[in-house]
Amino acid sequence: MSLGLFLFSVLGFTLIMHLIFVNVIIGAAVLTVSVRYLAYLRNDYYLEFLARRMFRILVIFDLFGGVWGTILTVYMGGFFPSMTAIFTKVYYYPVAIALTGILLSIPLIVMYWHLWGRISPRNHSLLGIPLAASILLVPIGFRYLFAGLNYPVGIMGSTDAVNPLLNPIYPPLIIHTILGGIDIGAFVIAAILATKSNLDVRGIRISLSVGVALLVPQAIAGAYYYVTLTEFDPYIANNISGPLLGARPELSFVYPLFYVAIILVAVLAILGTTALYQADKGIISRPIVISTGILSEVILVLMEFVNDGSRYPYLFMNGYSGTTINQLLNTVMPLPLYAIYGMIASTIAFTIIFSVVFYYGIIKHYLPETEE
Repeated sequence: MSLGLFLFSVLGFTLIMHLIFVNVIIGAAVLTVSVRYLAYLRNDYYLEFLARRMFRILVIFDLFGGVWGTILTVYMGGFFPSMTAIFTKVYYYPVAIALTGILLSIPLIVMYWHLWGRISPRNHSLLGIPLAASILLVPIGFRYLFAGLNYPVGIMGSTDAVNPLLNPIYPPLIIHTILGGIDIGAFVIAAILATKSNLDVRGIRISLSVGVALLVPQAIAGAYYYVTLTEFDPYIANNISGPLLGARPELSFVYPLFYVAIILVAVLAILGTTALYQADKGIISRPIVISTGILSEVILVLMEFVNDGSRYPYLFMNGYSGTTINQLLNTVMPLPLYAIYGMIASTIAFTIIFSVVFYYGIIKHYLPETEE
């Protein structure tokens, strides 16, 4: 394996680990704020309790997501400094939007938790609006970087202003990202609630309802994104489509995973609908509900791998070619192999530690067994 492919793979792994948590953060934020507002409107104590549970999930996923985001930034700056420089200079405003969201969300999360019960339900519900907005600003900004990789507005001779609305890849990508995040968050919340000894039937039903309801809109957004890729990113689109859709892919390892992901989406739809139907009757099948959360994350991993891996050996695309990985490697101060191996070893170690702590925090002790 070449050094470029190796570092590209490491960066991709770190990105996927980051997105596993980020998508749940998006979903948990939107669901928490929505359920909290309904609790205020209906004066429903149970919905308020459910919102607190959802918010706890948001907090712990945000902690892990933030750590992986830091690792991703360090790797990107160390392995591909030229790409990092392009992002911070050419795509300054989208990066600024994302960083603004991060800086606002941290104090808002603290305020939202500590002011719960200390200010009026109306004011607390209204506080959720800037909280959710700040969290959504993060993918709204950073997803433009991915759109820029696929269709590099502002570089490669383009004279267009750097504006997310001018990049044709961006609208379908961000729509699919937000819908997907809410959908994944809903299924994961339902799965976590299903692990508790005192089953929260109503909470699981509410979460499953959101997850199942968004499957069709998310699929439409995904199709919209794919059609846009066929027009502006034919290299990526061909690698994703494969011969089954009449394409001639340059990479043979991408499209089989895309087909598998599509099949898993159908399986998720069946399992989610079945679990929701049972929940409406007051029956909760733990294995089915938990499998929807796991399956939604597996689909995310496959689809993100397909979306990012289909550009190899390029980073910035330009039709059927682009700027290769090797062109953007760190050549001014190349990292020695022992440093790279040390970074990989620490990443693996942290992955194991995170998995253990995450299981302990979420499954064993993080969610309360009784209402507070």
